[in-house]
Amino acid sequence: MSNRLYKTITVTMIAMAMLGFSLISNSLWTNRADADEVKNTITVNGEGIVKVKPNMAYASMGVDTISKEAKDAQKNNSAAMNKVIQVLKSMGIAEDDIKTTDYSIYPEQNYDEKTKQTVITGYHVSNTVEVTVRDINSVGSVIDKAGDAGANRMYNISFTVSDDSAYYQQALQAAAKNAKGKADAIAKSLGVSIVGPVSVTEQSAGGPIVYGSINSMKEMAADGAGTSVSTGELEVKAQISIAYGYSK
Repeated sequence: MSNRLYKTITVTMIAMAMLGFSLISNSLWTNRADADEVKNTITVNGEGIVKVKPNMAYASMGVDTISKEAKDAQKNNSAAMNKVIQVLKSMGIAEDDIKTTDYSIYPEQNYDEKTKQTVITGYHVSNTVEVTVRDINSVGSVIDKAGDAGANRMYNISFTVSDDSAYYQQALQAAAKNAKGKADAIAKSLGVSIVGPVSVTEQSAGGPIVYGSINSMKEMAADGAGTSVSTGELEVKAQISIAYGYSK
């Protein structure tokens, strides 16, 4: 290899090495500058609330039966619950919207003071179903007709909306606005200027549900009046955390 070619290769390699070192140095400097900027942040939490009328309900109702023999308690309970389910279906409630959530059998016991022994006096069967009512205006009627058919327990009613995604997005926008207002107020008090958001974290997941409870069917039907259910309004909440960069 000639000396001229050797020198040319050597100079080229040195130039490439210097270029690579320059690029690495620039990258490190940029990352360090970015890190310094990130240190100058104001982190705030924002909350947004959107109120909406529910359009769907869940009603948990049940049948309790007591008989001297366990098999009789089961048989009577099954007959009563089947009647309740048939009535619900006749009101347009789909089979998939009727779900068993609890079934139990346990003895009824009394303590005999004379013999000092516990005596089984009968058996208690409890059967509970959760009913999805997609027509919000028929909730009271569903409760009444189920009670007439044999349901003697109403544990609770919950209300929701079938699709809350649009409302949740509105709540997120309100949360972002709320967070920005807080950041501006803090920046003003510190005498600095907001540059822009550095990071945003969604802290909520949506899904509005409120719960209300109703006593047993027998107690509700005592005055002979139909059941009146007030749905009220639901609150769709969104919460976010935003870190804003600022300059002095």
